[in-house]
Amino acid sequence: MPTETRLPRGTQPTGPIMAERRFELTNRPGEYVLVRVRKPIKDSGTGNYRCSVEWVRPEEQELFELWGIDSMQALQLALRAAGELSKTYEGSLRWAGDKGGYLGFPRTYPEHLPKALLRKLEKMIEREISAHTRKLEAAYKRRQRQ
Repeated sequence: MPTETRLPRGTQPTGPIMAERRFELTNRPGEYVLVRVRKPIKDSGTGNYRCSVEWVRPEEQELFELWGIDSMQALQLALRAAGELSKTYEGSLRWAGDKGGYLGFPRTYPEHLPKALLRKLEKMIEREISAHTRKLEAAYKRRQRQ
């Protein structure tokens, strides 16, 4: 059964495989799902770039195609899409033995959000990271003194 997603389907893979992540199926021991990102290629008609993401499950393989103004944007969108595909199945996937549900893809935010809101979100995240780092450093210093 095809994955329910709004991602555009591809017909032809782009360049060679650049990256691959293997997930263990939690409900089917010994079986795996792969997500592959292929090298972006330039479209001769538009001058834009497209990048393929393959989603390989034991019962089927799906291909998605992400387009960008340049190869960097196409690759960024493909990595974001790989993370979104993984979230679709996150309850039944495990990566690197993690039992907490972490699949190794960072949280991303929609490109259409206003720039001021994106900057505000980034500042909030930075504040939280700094506060957490300070707590860890303080705990480390306390242990060193003991």
